[in-house]
Amino acid sequence: MLQASDTLSIQTTTSVGTSSTALLDALPNRIAVIINIPPTNRFTISLESTAVIDEGITLQLNGNPVIFTLAQHGELVTRAWSAISATASQNVTVIEVFSK
Repeated sequence: MLQASDTLSIQTTTSVGTSSTALLDALPNRIAVIINIPPTNRFTISLESTAVIDEGITLQLNGNPVIFTLAQHGELVTRAWSAISATASQNVTVIEVFSK
C-alpha cells in the first residue's frame, strides 16, 4: 500500500486564456491530479495538444475540483493536458501527486 512518505505533491497555477495553453506535461510517475475550477468562466481541459472550447472535458464555473487518479483513470493521469477558457483569462490551480 502507498504511504505518504512514498509521494510528493506539487501545486502550480497557470493562466489559461482563450487560446490553448499547456496545463500539464506528460510525466510517467504522476499518480493523481486535482484541477481547481475557477469561479468566473467555464473552461475545457483536453488530452489533445491544442485544446478547443467544449471539445474535451468542459468544466463549469463554481464546480467542485476535478480529481483524476491512476487507480481510477489509468494512464490518462500521466499524459500531457492542455486547457482553454471560454471567455477570458483565468488562473487554474493544479495539484499533482507523484510517486517517488
